[in-house]
Amino acid sequence: MIGRLRILALTALVGLSTTSAMADSAFGCSGLETDADLATLEGHDGVFFRMVSDLRMDRPFSQATVANLAELSRALAERGTTLVFAPVPTKAVTMPDWLPERARLMGFDLTVATEVQRDILRQLDAAGVITVDLRAAMVQGGAGRHTFFGTDTHWNAFGAELGAMAVAEVLKAQPIYDSLTKTTHETVEMGEKTAFSGMRRILQRRCIETLPEPVTMTYETRVASTGAAMAGGTLDIGLNDETLLDIGLEDEPLDIGLDDTLLDIGLDDTALDIGLGADAGVARDPASQLPVALVGTSFTDLAVSNFPGFVAQHAGVEVVNYAITGGGQYGAITSYLTSDDFQTAPPAFLVWENPIYANLAQNGSGPMRELIAAVRGCAQPVDITIGDDRARLTATLPPDLGPDHTLFLDTGTGAMAKATFRFANAAGRNRTKTIERGERLRLNGRFYMPLTGLWPGGAQSVEIDLPLPLGQAATLSVCAPEPSLQKD
Repeated sequence: MIGRLRILALTALVGLSTTSAMADSAFGCSGLETDADLATLEGHDGVFFRMVSDLRMDRPFSQATVANLAELSRALAERGTTLVFAPVPTKAVTMPDWLPERARLMGFDLTVATEVQRDILRQLDAAGVITVDLRAAMVQGGAGRHTFFGTDTHWNAFGAELGAMAVAEVLKAQPIYDSLTKTTHETVEMGEKTAFSGMRRILQRRCIETLPEPVTMTYETRVASTGAAMAGGTLDIGLNDETLLDIGLEDEPLDIGLDDTLLDIGLDDTALDIGLGADAGVARDPASQLPVALVGTSFTDLAVSNFPGFVAQHAGVEVVNYAITGGGQYGAITSYLTSDDFQTAPPAFLVWENPIYANLAQNGSGPMRELIAAVRGCAQPVDITIGDDRARLTATLPPDLGPDHTLFLDTGTGAMAKATFRFANAAGRNRTKTIERGERLRLNGRFYMPLTGLWPGGAQSVEIDLPLPLGQAATLSVCAPEPSLQKD
């Protein structure tokens, strides 16, 4: 009898708690803060904040990450390209007026969260990396207005334009800007659009009332002299078939930062032709360079927000968007820097957008090593033996290779998404390392494997297994050592 009374009492308490939570919600929501898929806090006027990505105050941005970004910036400068790093701030520090009192009671401190994000910019600036303070621009320009969708993680068109204006100001302040060919753009309204949101779908399961849709005015930016849209059409993402992806605005999925499984709607309208690239030392006329290449995540790639178009409009130069929705922190920039588009014609500016909560050191220093090796080039060839099925190659490695060296495998085919390197030392011990491109990346069959994590004496040989046959022009090369790179 006592046990039954206890169960009844607990049930009543749970019922009261649920009823109280629903009463505090404008939409009859309950259990949002403990949702296994996306823990969320309801704010004012239909604005919702993710418990981890938005309300977390500390940001994983190590000294090694700062140093490696600075090394990438220097490597790009050697190719005539200025890196501009644009970390997207969180919704909580950008729209603090919509935070509920409960956020403070849970420990969120706006001053601390803001200062942490400012400090990241200060560290990068001190290391010589040019940055854009998107948070300041969006807070100052967006007073009283939503700059993010209330029920999604992304900025709306208004927030994207504020961010683009800040990027344009930074571009115009750089010495090379004045020598670039200027292009006049015009941006026209295309009507309001209701975008699909995975976040809103998750939230709605715990709410009785219908949540606000992510609605925004949409825009199209055109080259003023021709009236042609700045970018559009279809995109070959290297899946080795004839299916092209429509990048129209209809039913566009929004990446809510849960995984990398969303549609690539990049605005680049050509497949990336992969080659060894031009001589890095050849001087180029800035007037003939592509002024701006954009790489990044769904924030840049989100057609309804028109971020690339706004950058072109306010910077007054040509902009090409290479961003990839669902590509993670490195998907777009790795695809671009290893492509013939970059190798043969580096842009004047490379603008790298990345959400502040997307940890660049999540997978160690390997991804950054790939970028720097791709920019600087790998000139020492290694003799290879290709198996009869052409899905395996072996090579004896040059002596004295250490952890600061990188191997460059060009498979000679744009269909390759994975390469498994099996290293062996003189004692016959083996270690295996794999590089695998996400399904949304633009495949180019080029892989840069740092020789870290091996033995003090290095590896004597390598055997590389591929899921598909190698192309006829497959090569293996050694990249120059990068002793200044930091390991996380």
